[in-house]
Order: sequence, then structure tokens, then C-alpha cells
Amino acid sequence: MVYSNRELKNKVSIVIPVRHKENIYRVLESIYASTYKNYEILVIDEGLERSEQRNLGILKATGEYLLILDSDQCIDRNLLLECVYSMKQFDALYIPEKIMTKGWFGRLRNWERQFYNETAVDCVRFVRTKDCPLFDPCLKGPEDSDWDRRIKGKRNITKAKIYHYDNVSVFSYFSKKAYYSKSMSLFAKKNPKDKVLNFWWRCFGVFFEQGKWKQVLRRPDLFIGVMFLILIRGVIYLWVNKDL
Repeated sequence: MVYSNRELKNKVSIVIPVRHKENIYRVLESIYASTYKNYEILVIDEGLERSEQRNLGILKATGEYLLILDSDQCIDRNLLLECVYSMKQFDALYIPEKIMTKGWFGRLRNWERQFYNETAVDCVRFVRTKDCPLFDPCLKGPEDSDWDRRIKGKRNITKAKIYHYDNVSVFSYFSKKAYYSKSMSLFAKKNPKDKVLNFWWRCFGVFFEQGKWKQVLRRPDLFIGVMFLILIRGVIYLWVNKDL
């Protein structure tokens, strides 16, 4: 599909929460290189939790549309143009994410991430500013999923991607999962019938539905690696929530 700037005048507000004076050169450069130029960048660095800083950005936004990014991400140069064009027909957009962490661990996480696109594990990132809900600051980790559930309207997924340069080590990765697990009980109370709470779907079904089993058969080695990651994440969750 060919997108044209000429017929699109909608302003996009790009919200980027920043902590601890993070280097945001990469994400800013990717935005500046965008083929769509009608945007504002809201860098929020108030020393607060990510969800609280996102909320500040949402409240300050003056654009018709919102794009929620993290400081360690960057975007395809055609992403904004595709998103604005797609919003003629849709109300919210998923954006595929590619993990750019180097090494075997990064490749494994990137292979796993593709199975979650446009599923309950995923979260829309491009939405309408009007009536946009705020993130729940009580949630640390699952705030994305909780916010996603409160976005109304028709959804689609873009072809253009977001690139994630988190560069986390194995230890840091599991430390983050332990921190996020503390909020899952609250998320479950707010969303008791949510699909991500279904053990069998979350651990197995998402990898086999809608023909995705073919990807599993092509790389059984990576699938085994992902199952090992899920096992460890499950142990961490049970340990963190053992007193609940």
C-alpha cells in the first residue's frame, strides 16, 4: 500500500518516559528521520514510575493521536505515516516489536516476541488522544495490558516495526520479571477473566494457534529455549506471590 503525506494533516504526540538521565539519542534520531513530520515529542523525566510519566505525557499531548514509546526503542521511518493513514479505518494499532539485544539470548527473546503480535499478550501503542485512559500507577509491569483492555474501538496491526534495544542480561531480565510479578495479583483482580491469566493458553496455546505451530516446527530448538524461559518465569511468579 502506498501512503501519501499530502492528504494527512493529523498531529501525532509521541510520549517517551525517561529515567535516570537515560540516553535517548537513538529514539529521537529515528523520529527525526520519519517520513511523517507533523508530530510533537513529549520527553517526560520527572523521576516517577513509567506509568506515571506516561500519564503526564498523555495529559500534556496536543495531537490527535498518541504513540507510546520507551526510551530504549526506535521506530521505522514509515511507521508514523502508516499509523496515521491506518487510523482512518481503525481506532488503535498494534506495532510489531523486534528485540535488538545481541547474542543468543536476544535472538531467543525476539523469536518468542513474534508469537505475541496482536494477541492478549500484546498491547496497542498508537491510539486516539481523545478519551484515552490513563495508565494505572499501582501496576508495575502489567500496566500495559491493563491499559490495553481499556482502549475501545477497532484494532489493526502495522507492517512497520518498533526496534527494542534494551540490552538486558539474563540476570537483569529475570530481575525485572520478579519485580513485575508483584503486580500480577492486582491485575488479576481488575481483569479476572483476562486471557493472559489462562495458564495453558499463555504457556502453550499462543504458540500454536492460527498456524503458528509451523514456526515451532521450523525451530524446535528455539521453542525448547522459550519453554525454559517460561518455566523460570513461572517459578519466579510463584515465589514472589507465595504469601498471597
